[in-house]
Amino acid sequence: MMDLFALPDWIIWGLIAAALLAVEMMTTAYVALGFAIGAAAVALVTYFVPGLHIFVQGLIWASVGLAVWLGLSRWNSKRHKSRKDINDFDPLESLPRADRMRRDEMKQKEHE
Repeated sequence: MMDLFALPDWIIWGLIAAALLAVEMMTTAYVALGFAIGAAAVALVTYFVPGLHIFVQGLIWASVGLAVWLGLSRWNSKRHKSRKDINDFDPLESLPRADRMRRDEMKQKEHE
């Protein structure tokens, strides 16, 4: 059996990124996606800068993951606010104009 901690840092961070990406696909949680992107960024950094201290790696992971997660959360909330809610649908608006006018005329006759 292969010792997991004997692997290079960038492979370990790549495995963490893959695992978090799989979790995000199963749960659609932006927090998992954010930290998966953060882990992928750390894997890329440690590939080009081997021997980087683990504290710096964790700091990069936390900051990039948090930034991506917050960015995706804001983008998603803005997207949902700009979208029309299905409960705001007025079925009368889907009628042709002639039918709406005929309906309005019938209402006026009822009130007279």
